[in-house]
Amino acid sequence: MNKPASTRLGRREFLTSLGAIASATALGAPQLLAALNPDAGKNASGIPQRILGRTGAKITILGLGSAPIGHSMPGAAVGIPVYRAALEAGINYVDTARIYDDAEQYLGELMPQWRDKIFLTTKAWPGGDDPKAAAERMRLSFEESLRRLKTDHVDLLHIHSANDSDPAMILASGGPLEFARKMKEKGLTRFIGITGHNRPARFAPVLDTGEIDVLMTALNFADYHQYPFEETILPIARKHKCGILAMKVFGGHINGFPGYKNRGPSRMPKEFLESSLRYSLGIEGVAGAVVGVYGVEEVRQNVEWVKHWKRLGKKEVAALREEGKKLVSTWGPRFGPLA
Repeated sequence: MNKPASTRLGRREFLTSLGAIASATALGAPQLLAALNPDAGKNASGIPQRILGRTGAKITILGLGSAPIGHSMPGAAVGIPVYRAALEAGINYVDTARIYDDAEQYLGELMPQWRDKIFLTTKAWPGGDDPKAAAERMRLSFEESLRRLKTDHVDLLHIHSANDSDPAMILASGGPLEFARKMKEKGLTRFIGITGHNRPARFAPVLDTGEIDVLMTALNFADYHQYPFEETILPIARKHKCGILAMKVFGGHINGFPGYKNRGPSRMPKEFLESSLRYSLGIEGVAGAVVGVYGVEEVRQNVEWVKHWKRLGKKEVAALREEGKKLVSTWGPRFGPLA
């Protein structure tokens, strides 16, 4: 078993980051917010990095999402080169999940070489209404994830799609959060997170436990008008010094969740792709954007965009949000109900 969190993957950087947060606390709220996900320079590949909230981890502002890899790429000979291209390009945040078909198995083939160089995230979906049954599903899922990933720990374990469950179930004795806490205590994960696409109100009670280290949710300039995570939930995450990650920055697959089985475009019109990435990375407190890809060429394009990332001006943000109103009126609530 590897050593506890503070001794893995850059102990000096971890302690330095915590020291910066402690110093900012003495300075007051504005300085503290600036310290939670501060810029952390560029890595050797030229990709900007930020600190992932209270975890203290330094991550590239572009993370790799693996749902398209696992769902649509038949065979390791197809899927592994996409992972390798992302890692060799300098992306150090990699997001996967057991329910992404073969995504973890492909990634596991690269772990002997890359495990100590990346921030590795997986997810376990609780589902159902019974807390103990949900925790057991998570246990089985997570054990299989570790086996497929060929590692004895991950850096972050997410409670997957927390929007699907009543917060009371997640927080119940013997339930999903208790399971994740035990995994953290055992050193099988360094940090605990939650993810979700809809029902923002369900996230507030879970975040307010103070036990969530990272939040990943759908954030883009169109869904700003449909799923109001940005205005209602991110302030709670910031209050608890959570790391914040944006997903679905391109609006998701044009054919919704089932579309991942087939390569296809995102909902976002091509002319807005880079602007959408810039928008999501400019949201207060966001440390990175996790973007799924269908091939090496998409990896290269996304990397090129973030290497030249610049914060949007207020007028640009306002203009994008106006465009977002038009887009979301045709997209509809494709991630599920608001409440």
